[in-house]
Amino acid sequence: MVSVIENTNSERPDVMDSFLFLSFNNNVLAQDTDWIDYTSNSSSNNKSNFTTKIPSSWQITEDRLRQANQTVDNVVFLSPKEGPNDLFQENIVFSIQNRTGNISLTDSTDTRDIVEKLDAQYNEFSFENQSSIIMDDLKISAESIIYSFKDSGLSFKTKQVFLTTENDIYIFSLLAEQDQFDNYVTIFDKVLRNIRLTN
Repeated sequence: MVSVIENTNSERPDVMDSFLFLSFNNNVLAQDTDWIDYTSNSSSNNKSNFTTKIPSSWQITEDRLRQANQTVDNVVFLSPKEGPNDLFQENIVFSIQNRTGNISLTDSTDTRDIVEKLDAQYNEFSFENQSSIIMDDLKISAESIIYSFKDSGLSFKTKQVFLTTENDIYIFSLLAEQDQFDNYVTIFDKVLRNIRLTN
């Protein structure tokens, strides 16, 4: 089931807010080998932003945040619980916002600035990797970073991919417990390989 939440906060959205929108939960989860097609719903004109494939057992939530003259669409793919004693559900978050005149192509993908802000925000932050990857059938280049940190007594590891197109900024994020990261990054990479931009 997909739910849409509107936020009328009048402050200008920040790119940092979008990619730091990582879904924390007190439960956690398992994987599924069955995959289904997913098509996002855009904030404007009811057009799709992208399509991809996701594990069939994962939950989907769409959050639409309207701030000032900007709309940010967040899509959360939440993995199922592994058992009653799990403390965290791994998740994949896609954040999509329209580019505006005050967000340049360079600013939106400055991973050095992003890493500095993450280091200031999280305990025991450790930057592990930065690379460029090619996504989508249009062969668009995107920037990828991997880092780990501690929060609420748990150790996390994250992979984030930043893609800027002519009209939009896409931020794709995997958040997993460190000891589960290798299991989930393969799912995340498959979701990314199946992304097709449609607007």
